[in-house]
Amino acid sequence: MPINYLLIESLYRFGSFYGDDTRFECPTGSGQYRTLPEIAEELARRLTRLFLRGADGRRAVLGANDRLQTDPAFRDHVPFHEYFHGDTGAGLGAGHQTGWSGLVALLLFPDLQARIRPPPYA
Repeated sequence: MPINYLLIESLYRFGSFYGDDTRFECPTGSGQYRTLPEIAEELARRLTRLFLRGADGRRAVLGANDRLQTDPAFRDHVPFHEYFHGDTGAGLGAGHQTGWSGLVALLLFPDLQARIRPPPYA
């Protein structure tokens, strides 16, 4: 999580410097070209999907644990894990890492995103 967050923040900063004329293919091989801030937004969207409910009502971070996914006493208490499974997004390691994994809050809430988006260069 911390490296991903720092990458997203850096893409916003470089994007504010290079502007809309600089575009890169994202995802690779897709034929779609995006600005650096657009790439940052795509990466942020992918990271936040770990914590948000999908179309099936499940959260990737809660993994295959049916009790955590469905029990009203647990399903809305989302833990911030130490690291995440690369394929499924399930939270792994300690489930109380509110330091680094808590950075996702800056990506989830638009009013907090202004803190990581610098003003455009003049």
